[in-house]
Amino acid sequence: MEEQGKQQEIEIEEVTAQENVIAVRDLVPMRAAMDDSMERIADMKDQFSQTIDPILRMYNAAMCATTARLEIIEDEFKYRKLRCPIHHIDTRLKSAKSILGKLQKKDLDLTLSAACNNIYDIAGIRVVCSYIKDVYLIRDRLMAQDDIMIIQIKDYIETPKENGYRSLHMVIRVPVYFMNKKQLVPVELQIRTLAMDLWASLEHDIKYKCLYQAETEDFSEELKECSRLIYEAEEKMEIMNRTLEA
Repeated sequence: MEEQGKQQEIEIEEVTAQENVIAVRDLVPMRAAMDDSMERIADMKDQFSQTIDPILRMYNAAMCATTARLEIIEDEFKYRKLRCPIHHIDTRLKSAKSILGKLQKKDLDLTLSAACNNIYDIAGIRVVCSYIKDVYLIRDRLMAQDDIMIIQIKDYIETPKENGYRSLHMVIRVPVYFMNKKQLVPVELQIRTLAMDLWASLEHDIKYKCLYQAETEDFSEELKECSRLIYEAEEKMEIMNRTLEA
């Protein structure tokens, strides 16, 4: 399916030029930039809010800019009176607490600079499509935009995770003009079908309940089987759709 096998996992070497590194000192108050330890800043509530706010606003701007590009794709299909490949779009901005937790998990310096230049999912977008082919159409449309830098693509549709999770993950850098400076800000996209999104939501719910209720029963094999059956059903429905469109 559109050379999905070749797209199983594409690691794209990131250019290390200065313009591709987020310059925290250009965004936060100078005094805070000189000592941007997130732990120290977190102890000072007012300063923490003042320091982290422009960072999160910049990522929110990148998220909005990427969402606008996706909405343009939607509008094009509506204008051409074609079936739109996008069913709906969800967005999520990580909280300061979540960012700090991820830095600790990755054993990185607990600084704003380390967060901006090592954590790529501070801004996240989920694009939900009707069919599997729509997922790859959206991927290709984004890759064709020459002002977007592709950092990483991981295809968990062709090669699902061990638990049965399926989705296409992309990390891109989007140009954002913020505080009178151009920054290439990373945004993570998860592109999946309605069925894949439903499975992921239910799997998360079951996993949470097992953890919360100290449930000892292992549902991993059942979840993997559900994922396989859903994928087979999607492929059959996609064949029916192609027949109708022919």
